[in-house]
Amino acid sequence: MKSIIQEDNDKCFLCGGGCGLEPLDRHHIFSGSNRKWSEKYGLTVYLHHDKCHIFGKNSVHANREIRDKLCAYAQKIAMKYYGWTKEDFIKIFGRSWI
Repeated sequence: MKSIIQEDNDKCFLCGGGCGLEPLDRHHIFSGSNRKWSEKYGLTVYLHHDKCHIFGKNSVHANREIRDKLCAYAQKIAMKYYGWTKEDFIKIFGRSWI
């Protein structure tokens, strides 16, 4: 499904930079067993592969604070978009980030 979080898929969601020399990866905001739900409900964003996605000190895979903020933001968007309560969200994703 198309992202409900990010319309512009040629810019990094975190830093706002374009592709340039570093490719953009499609990141599923809720990972592990929730990856399929991220896909189903459009909870994905594009991130620079090294700097913002995997290896940078402020990347979502290396910095829990950044990851948790992104999860909380996505949860709020999803709840509004789908008309879910916090309890509805927890039934799908197993926990709340807000």
